[in-house]
Order: sequence, then C-alpha cells, then structure tokens
Amino acid sequence: MSKEDFLQEIRIGINLMRAAGSEVALVHHNDADGLTSAAVLESALARAGFSAHRTCIERVHPPIVARIHDQFPMTIFYVDLGGQAAPVISDANKGRRTTLILDHHHPQKPTDPRVLNISTEFFGLSGEMDISASTAAYFFALELDEANRDLAHIAVLGAVGDEHDREGGLVKENREALQDAIEQGQVRVDVNEQGKEVYSLTLFEDVVPMAPLAIAVTTLGGVGYYADGPDLGVRVCREGLFPEAKRRLQELRQTQQTAYQKTTARLRRDGFHETKHIQWFTVGDDFSPMGVKIIGEYCWDIRNESFVNPEKYIVGFQNMAPVVPGVGSFDWAQTKASMRLPTPLEHKILIDRSMPGLSYLVPEAARQVGGSIDACHDYTAATIVDIGQEKALVMAMDELVQAKLSK
Repeated sequence: MSKEDFLQEIRIGINLMRAAGSEVALVHHNDADGLTSAAVLESALARAGFSAHRTCIERVHPPIVARIHDQFPMTIFYVDLGGQAAPVISDANKGRRTTLILDHHHPQKPTDPRVLNISTEFFGLSGEMDISASTAAYFFALELDEANRDLAHIAVLGAVGDEHDREGGLVKENREALQDAIEQGQVRVDVNEQGKEVYSLTLFEDVVPMAPLAIAVTTLGGVGYYADGPDLGVRVCREGLFPEAKRRLQELRQTQQTAYQKTTARLRRDGFHETKHIQWFTVGDDFSPMGVKIIGEYCWDIRNESFVNPEKYIVGFQNMAPVVPGVGSFDWAQTKASMRLPTPLEHKILIDRSMPGLSYLVPEAARQVGGSIDACHDYTAATIVDIGQEKALVMAMDELVQAKLSK
C-alpha cells in the first residue's frame, strides 16, 4: 500500500459523499490536530458546494456515536478520531448513512459496508510521526480541488500540535504540507540552538510561532470545550489569534492553571498510586468545567517532572460530564483515562522497542474491563471506563506489560 492508494481511497470517499447529497455532519476532535482538521475540511467542503455542520466530540464512545447516527440524517464524516472505533461506528450506523472516517490512529476495519475507513495506517502512512490528521485532511481537500493548497499552513499547525516534529522536524507527508506552505509564503522555518526546526506563521501582520499557537488552539478546544472554545479554536486556525480569542484564552488559562497547581501540589505531597510499571492518579471532578481532553494535557505537562518516575507509564483519570455539546445529555457514571510517557520510557518504546507501546496495552486492557477504544498511539492513548474500574484497568495494563516482557 502507498500514498497513491490512500489518495485513491479518498477519491472513492468523495464520490460516495457527492452521491449522498450536499449535507455533511463533520465530527471532529477538540485538540489542535482535530480543530485544524475541521478547519481544513469545513473550508474545502464549503468551496465544493457542501454544507458542513461541525460537531466537536472528545471521544468516540458508543453512546455518543449512537446518538450522532440517530440525530444526523446526512453523510457523517469523522476526522482525527474514529479509525480504531470503526466497528463501533458500524454498529451505530446500521447501514443508514454514508459514513467516512479520516484518521491517523491505529485503525480497525468497519463492519458496515456504508462506512469507509480512510485511515492512513491502512496505507503504510504512519500516524505516529509522518502524517497528522490535519495533513490527511489537507490531502482530502486537495483531491476536492487543487485550489485548496492555500490551506497548507493549517495542516502544518495540526502536525505541530500533535508533536510530529518532536524528533527535530516534520517528515514525509507532513513535510509535503510544510513545503507547500513554505512555497506560498505561509510558514518560515528556523533552526534553534538544539538543531530543531522551529516553524512560524508569516500570513498575518506579526510573525507567529506555531508551537505556542497550537497549544493555544488545544487550550481553547480542551479547556473551553463546554462553552465556545472549539468554535474559537477553528476560527483561530484560519485567522490567527484575534482579540476575542486572546481574551478568552487568558480566562481559560487561568482556570487551567488553578486546577493544575492544585493537582500538582497533591501529587507532590501524596504521590501516585503505583504498580510495578504504572503510576496513576485521579482528579475526579476537580478539572470541571474543563473537557476531559485536559487530563491528557496535564499528564503530558508533568511527564518529566521530578516527582514522576521516568520508567513508569503515567495514567490519569478525569470523570466524564453528563453532557456532550451538540449531541445531548447522557445518564452515565464514567471516567476517562489518559496515558502519557516520560521521555526515557518513550525512547524505550518508540526508538529501542524494548517496552510495549500504549497502542497495544490500552485497547486490550480496556476490553478486559468493558472500556471503549479509539485514538491510540504508542506514545499517547485514552479510554473510557465505568467509575470504579480505575484500578482494574491499571492492573490489566500492568499484567500486559509484564507478560510482554516475559516473552
């Protein structure tokens, strides 16, 4: 399989979408990669004559997906999520809607013939480092119309937001999007003292470093998920940080920092719960009203702090709110688990291959305790389980690590 096969599958998806009508429900994630993907596709679909209705969700979770497929009588288009949950989406769809999935996480095959999973990993394009969801969305946009090349900088912002430049610079398919952006004068590349490439947007009045802008977009989408954050985040992807977004960002950062400081103080004082290979904690409802994306962001922020064991997987739990904006209310008592890695452990997983990655551990452990599965990489993963199943999930992960190391 190759990039050409990936593009051919996109063309099949476009034909299916055109045949199903002009209305599209665009379902996307709320981090920088998800919001940039939505910005690219919403623009490209509008230019192609489609009417796209955006819905931002934090997780592909069976009750949420079932509600989406009941509520939206049009093509449903998932981006930056859904690849691994293609069987769940198939069960919810029941042959009713043309459904496209454009994702870069480890995928599963759909079981409904009306669901087309265009996940990059099926075509040998690695979603770990080589292609972000935003770059996949950019390729989709180019197949709709070559004129969408002017969206290249948004694709690059998503790739930076997903840390695909963490080994020194963007590579492969992400590099193609970067090159398109450079040729159009949208992005400038510098090299810092550590030899790492640093990208800046040159579209606006001021030169804007992309890494902090990507963090700002994720903050809007994650911390402000239950308010206006995702809409502002998509707009920032297109327009940069306009005054209203700057003001809102300041408010959201204050909320985030207050919650972070409280949790960090507790972890420094009391420590983590620990197994042989895992260090874990729960914030319960302490991160409310922030979205559950933020427990993963927090785990990422602390991963190399002195109170974190550099050799153990980090697992944080945050309780799910009973409402999903744009989808409705749910009667559940569930918690989201996010997993991240300290840098030394990340190197053992991604470079040395001497420890098992999260894309193996989390889906299997989640299945054992009845959790839902989607959007897992080797270096970052998440699941949703019932409140009360936290320790069981961690113990299942720990046993899987031990079993892998014993072989």
